Amino acid sequence: MAGNTQKFNSLRRQRELESSWDEMSSLGKIYVSSEVILYSIEDIRLMSGWSETTVQKLFNDPKFPAIDYGKRKLVENHALMQYFSIRREKAQDTYWR
Repeated sequence: MAGNTQKFNSLRRQRELESSWDEMSSLGKIYVSSEVILYSIEDIRLMSGWSETTVQKLFNDPKFPAIDYGKRKLVENHALMQYFSIRREKAQDTYWR
C-alpha cells in the first residue's frame, strides 16, 4: 500500500512540474547561457558578407550594443541577436541617413 502512495505522489509531483513548465513556457522562453561569445568587426563582416566600412559604421551606431575592449570593438552574441530581432529602417534612424 505504501508503494502505491509513493507512486501516486511521484506522478502527482511530475504533473505539477509539467504544468509549471507549461506556465513558464507560455510566459515566453528565456534563454540563459553560461558561456559568453563575443564577435569582432571581422567576425561580423565574415558572417554577414557586408563590407568592413558598413560593419564599422554599425559598431559606431549609438544604439548598437558594442563593447569597447581595449582598442577593439566587440558585441556579445545574445545582444547581437536581440538587436537584429527588431526591425529598423534607415528613414526612421538619423544615424544612418
